[in-house]
Amino acid sequence: MMSAYKKVMKQIHASEEFKSKMQNEMMAYNKKEKRVFMKNIKLMVGSLVACAVIAVVVLANINTNNNSEAINLTDRIVVDNNAPAASVMLNIEGYITEVGEDGLSFTLDNGMKVVITDNTKLGIDGPTAPAKDEQLFEPTFRVGNLIGGYTEDPSADIVTAEVIFTNWNFEDPIR
Repeated sequence: MMSAYKKVMKQIHASEEFKSKMQNEMMAYNKKEKRVFMKNIKLMVGSLVACAVIAVVVLANINTNNNSEAINLTDRIVVDNNAPAASVMLNIEGYITEVGEDGLSFTLDNGMKVVITDNTKLGIDGPTAPAKDEQLFEPTFRVGNLIGGYTEDPSADIVTAEVIFTNWNFEDPIR
């Protein structure tokens, strides 16, 4: 490229000052172009090395995880004999917005209508259950109480509760 420049400059009748400035600019341009090219090469090589390292790590993990033995997690299980024996399933959840005249039916804030029958269990029972006076359970159902319970058919228009675990008003509780 430089020889082409010199050839053209010989044909042009220009001042020595102009020729000198142009030659300096061309030299600076060539240096910048080489630096950018080398930066791109370094970036590509670095990317290829990073991809190779990731591929090696992935292949190593695949080979170590392909063993047919199941992982034994029983060593990590901690048994607390004072903890509840099992967790309960809740599908009746919400705050009471309306209570029926009978006092045993109510509507929750999510629109679910719930009926309490003689077969509905109230509170939490079992060997690890807290005492009745320590449970979050009020003697009546009233507007604003938080309800947590379970029913066999949560999609029914009027749900019959199997169990009501919680009936509590945190702002104005009744004992």
